[in-house]
Amino acid sequence: MPSDLGGDATPPGHAPDTHERWQLPFWALQVLEFGVAFLLVTQSVHVGHGGLLIAGGTVLFVLAVTADGPLGIFRVCGRRLHRVLVMSVASVLAACCAVASLRPDVEGLLVIGAAVVALLVLASRTTVTGGRGRRRKGSPGRGEVIDATATATPPPAQSVVDSPDQEGDSALRKAGRTTGAAAAAGKRAVDEHRPQVEDGVKRTLRGAGRLAGKLAGPKAPPDAGDRT
Repeated sequence: MPSDLGGDATPPGHAPDTHERWQLPFWALQVLEFGVAFLLVTQSVHVGHGGLLIAGGTVLFVLAVTADGPLGIFRVCGRRLHRVLVMSVASVLAACCAVASLRPDVEGLLVIGAAVVALLVLASRTTVTGGRGRRRKGSPGRGEVIDATATATPPPAQSVVDSPDQEGDSALRKAGRTTGAAAAAGKRAVDEHRPQVEDGVKRTLRGAGRLAGKLAGPKAPPDAGDRT
C-alpha cells in the first residue's frame, strides 16, 4: 500500500543503509575534538617527548572553536571542510609517530593511537548538512534585505468652497472678538488708573477754590503815605 506521507517513506524491498542509519550530529564531533585536545595536552606532561601531543591537541582545539557548528566560537570554517581537516590532522598525527625525533614513548603512542582511531571513525560518521553557510544573492532567508519605499500621499484638496455668507459671518465674528478685547482692555486701564485720576481732580478743584477765594476777598486799605 503506498504511503500518503510524501517521498520520505522507504520504498518496498529497500532496506536502509547502515551508513544512513548511523549518523552523528556535528556537535558530537566538536565534543570529541575538545575531549581529545584536553587528553593530549594533559597526557603530554606524563610521557617523554610529548611535543607531538601538545601540537596535536592545540590544532584540534583551534579547529573545534572555528567550526561552523553549535559549539563553534568564530565559525569561519564550513562543516565539510572541517571534517576533512580533522581527518587530515588525525592522519598527520599517525604519520608523525613514525619519525624517530617526534615519536613519544609507549604511553604517548597509545594515547595518540586511540585519539586517531576515534577521530577517523567518528568524523566519517558525522553529518555535515545544515550550518550557517553563505547564502546566494537574492535567495530568501535570514538576513535578506527587503527594499521597500514608502510614498507619502498628500491629503485631498478641499472640494467645498466657502460661500459669501460664511465669509461674512467669519468677518463679523472676528470684528466682535476684536471689539470685546478692546473694551476689556479699556476697562482694565480705567480700573487701574481711577484712584490717581480722582486724586488729581480733587487737587485741581481745591486749588481753584482757593484761588477764587483770594480774588473775591476784601482788598487791603491804602497806606497813609500814599494819601499825602
